[in-house]
Amino acid sequence: MPERMTVPKPFLVLLAYNAVIWAALLAVIGQTIGGDPAWLAAIGIGGAGLSTTAGWLATRGRAEGAASPGIGAPAVQLPVNQVTDSYEVLEAVPLAVLVVDRQRDLRWANEGARALLSEAAVGRSLLGVLRHPPLIDALDQVLAGAASIDGIETPVGQDRLLVADLRRLGAERALIALRDDSAARRLERLRSDFIANVSHELKTPIATLMGFIETLRGPAKGDAAAHERFLGIMQEQAGRMSRLVADLLSLSRIELNEHARPSGGANLGDILGHVADALSLRAAERNMRIELPPPAFWGAMGRVLGDDEELTQVFQNLIDNAVKYGRAGTPVTVAAERIADPLEIKTHLPAARQAKAMVAISVADHGEGIAREHLPRLTERFYRVDAARSRDLGGTGLGLAIVKHIVNRHRGSLEIESTPGEGSRFTVYLPLDEGAGKLRAAS
Repeated sequence: MPERMTVPKPFLVLLAYNAVIWAALLAVIGQTIGGDPAWLAAIGIGGAGLSTTAGWLATRGRAEGAASPGIGAPAVQLPVNQVTDSYEVLEAVPLAVLVVDRQRDLRWANEGARALLSEAAVGRSLLGVLRHPPLIDALDQVLAGAASIDGIETPVGQDRLLVADLRRLGAERALIALRDDSAARRLERLRSDFIANVSHELKTPIATLMGFIETLRGPAKGDAAAHERFLGIMQEQAGRMSRLVADLLSLSRIELNEHARPSGGANLGDILGHVADALSLRAAERNMRIELPPPAFWGAMGRVLGDDEELTQVFQNLIDNAVKYGRAGTPVTVAAERIADPLEIKTHLPAARQAKAMVAISVADHGEGIAREHLPRLTERFYRVDAARSRDLGGTGLGLAIVKHIVNRHRGSLEIESTPGEGSRFTVYLPLDEGAGKLRAAS
């Protein structure tokens, strides 16, 4: 189907002006030479239409030829005054992009850069926004003639690392693209720390076992008393390695499934009761008792969305730590509270957006407490406040890391409070299974 030609409005205006001028001119001529003014005016209007149409078609043909040049047609360049100085296309780039002039002033920033450096960054000097000598030196080199410089590491604050790539824009400006490598570097550091810690934790018991085996096969080969004493130490070290490997496997399995929220329901009263029974003998050895809310409390509480086995591991680790680090003769207090305030739920359960109610379970001891500077790092792998004491008590340094990842999988949160000299409190917030509660109430 042939393309339909659309007559532009400017052409119609020009045609009307031409027709009026020609008609008036020929009418005057007709009066002068004695001809028919109306007939001459008609000829003028027709001539004006033909001349205007021919001119417009010729212009249109040249424009189409420029847009789609044929074989042998000369290339048509845009006039210089149509070249724009716009960076709007860079708004879609998933990086923080800056344009800096020769005076080191920020002339433009895309949305990513404004979010990273603040909305008021444009117009300021780069020295006042990113004061990093290697970046400034690289910018000067690009503005002096270098085409590009990549990979300039630019730290921002204490725990953020930006990597800058620079490109020259003409003679007066340079483009700086910033990408945030903080998460990748942090992950790399954690991985290297993890390998180093595992190697250190395994090296000591392995060296101990090898030393005792050599002793039992050599100087103490016929010494029954030495056999008995050394075998006891070897069993202790082997148990330590076994616990470490078990915790590592458990942590790896939890991290693998951390993105998948548990679908079942769990009864916290039953879980805490089983954990307290299992740890009661260890608590009795230190003249301690584990205090739980009464059974009637759990009947009105309802169930939580969670996995029985994993939640058992959470509260076993927390209560076991309270027994280990609490003062002998003091109680370990487990308390729980049902919370329905939307503001508190939003504060403590940011990952559980649909939760209508939650439960807060706290485990408190009366031990030496933990200094404030240690609290943010307690859930890191192998982090210990007192490494020697922790090893003597059989700790692997992974218990609270396992607790954190399980709680994260359940879309909950963990909060730690401690006062040196008084004790510590670990509180777990979990969303309640409202569907199960309504079904129970109806039945």
